[in-house]
Amino acid sequence: MNKKWSVSLLFSILACHTYAQENNQHTELEELIITDDKLRTHNLSQTIRKINDTVVKTSNGSLTDLLLFNSSVYFKENGFGMVSSPSFRGTTAQQTSVVWNGLRINSLLLGQTDFNSISYKEYNDISIKPGGGSVLYGSGAIGGTIHLNNELKFSNHFDNELQLTYGSYNTYRVNYNLSAGNDKWSTQININRNESDNDFDIEKQKRKNLNGQYWNNSINTSIGYRINRTHDIRFFSHIYDDERHFSLISVNQIKTKYQNQSARNLLQWKATTQKINSIVRLAYINENYRYFDYLPSDRHSGGEVNSYIIKYDLDYKLTEKIVVSLLMDYQHNKGKGNGSGFAQAQQEILSSGLLLKHTLSTKSGYELGIKKEFTKAYENPLLYSAGFYISPIENYTIKLNGSKNYRIPTFNDIYWEPGGNKNLKPESSYQADLSQEINWKNWQFSANVYAISIDDMIRWLPTNEGYWQASNTNKVTVKGVELFSAYRLHFGSHHINVQGTYAYTDSRDNETEKQLIYVPFHKITGSIQYRYKNLSLQLQGLMNGKVYTTTSNDENSAIDPYTLFNTQLSYRFGKKNEQMFAFEIKNASDKMYENTLNRPMPGRNYTIQYILKF
Repeated sequence: MNKKWSVSLLFSILACHTYAQENNQHTELEELIITDDKLRTHNLSQTIRKINDTVVKTSNGSLTDLLLFNSSVYFKENGFGMVSSPSFRGTTAQQTSVVWNGLRINSLLLGQTDFNSISYKEYNDISIKPGGGSVLYGSGAIGGTIHLNNELKFSNHFDNELQLTYGSYNTYRVNYNLSAGNDKWSTQININRNESDNDFDIEKQKRKNLNGQYWNNSINTSIGYRINRTHDIRFFSHIYDDERHFSLISVNQIKTKYQNQSARNLLQWKATTQKINSIVRLAYINENYRYFDYLPSDRHSGGEVNSYIIKYDLDYKLTEKIVVSLLMDYQHNKGKGNGSGFAQAQQEILSSGLLLKHTLSTKSGYELGIKKEFTKAYENPLLYSAGFYISPIENYTIKLNGSKNYRIPTFNDIYWEPGGNKNLKPESSYQADLSQEINWKNWQFSANVYAISIDDMIRWLPTNEGYWQASNTNKVTVKGVELFSAYRLHFGSHHINVQGTYAYTDSRDNETEKQLIYVPFHKITGSIQYRYKNLSLQLQGLMNGKVYTTTSNDENSAIDPYTLFNTQLSYRFGKKNEQMFAFEIKNASDKMYENTLNRPMPGRNYTIQYILKF
């Protein structure tokens, strides 16, 4: 692939995008603008679960904590506040995609996202979509996708919100949100600081958690401008900086720490008419880390990757019921290492895809998709998806979806020396998903049954030369069930919300017929919230089943099941309820447990939160 391809692609995109202006039948833009619009418009045959705004606002801690208690996703944490890796539907962390305002942001070095290094208070739409999504969201969308979106509001408003949080282990968070705009402009600014000594007691070892301190800062900016009825420009920027000392397994272990910086910038130009919806995206993403392997010395290694992205989406309405979409994407990635096994590397990826959405009636329709990527580094498979949905009776919907998905090798998989393998093939998977949903009065219920087959899974294995090497090896079959239920009751000044999830996951290596490590067979979450006037009480629960930590499923090294409870009491006050105090007890039963082998987690701890709107 040469640079002429990217230049030609850019001019083609601009030509098609400008064509959208020629239709003189204008349509008014909505007051609330959602960036990743295809999440809602092109996934009608799959289940999407949005985290409640109130839950996001009053939650304390990390994105891991938020999703752990409010979804069926399992997280493996290497100690509290340390690296957090998801297992979505029994897949690996690299097979779960995190999508920021329509862009995949998984690390190009590691292939995964650390959920303890993502701030979330700045997002007003956090959604979870189980199942395959590589046609829309590219590499890694095998187990599912987690979406972080900024919504822009075009109306006269000027809102400020300050959140102050303090908790056990000298943990504090300061979060400030500004949202302002009118019918032409919209702006959001978020500033976040999070810090903790993280020195909780480890009773079994009669010591404190050592070298576990961490801090992180983030600044998030979203700006939107309406040029006219049919055109608007949006700019999104996210800057993140953190430092984490890695907790010690024993008092004699060498102290280490990790510094991580990332920057994401996205410029988007959208044109909308009655027939055409056209979006051009230009993005720059930077990830940069340094690892200090012997404290207090300054000796360290590191790595950096810069990504330059051009994306173009075109939706064309053939009829009132049929929409055809063109997807084009060009990405140029450049990486380099410092004092590590990763030197310099670059890759170019060009992809194109077609989507078809046919609304048969107000109660049924189907979706089709096909996508192909081109690169010199490896041979990519042809990707496709198909889905159908129907509501045979009122309040009841059946959804059926199937897809072929993939995950490309990371920079480390290909270029790390020694052990990188330039002959790797992308992982590929086939997925089938059957969903049934009931929405009746104040009650919601959904049940998903799914199956996933994964080929050419990439693993690092020992060689005869004494080092580990990336290889395409085992095949994996995943089968599972996901249940979700929610109920709301309101009478007088009393409000009751009940919600629960259950996930059964059977994820096995086809050769050994053993369950994959750190994949529980069972996970249950539940919450009950009672609100009377300005007073609110919430109880959250989590039951995590046994997980194996070895590929042989050795019972002696397995992590036993555990159950956790959190409870929160909050009170709103002020002339317009613009202030709130909340007191939360986490791990209220003081359960001693491990999420990862030999990595103890905190016992009972406390948090106080103050929120002011002005």
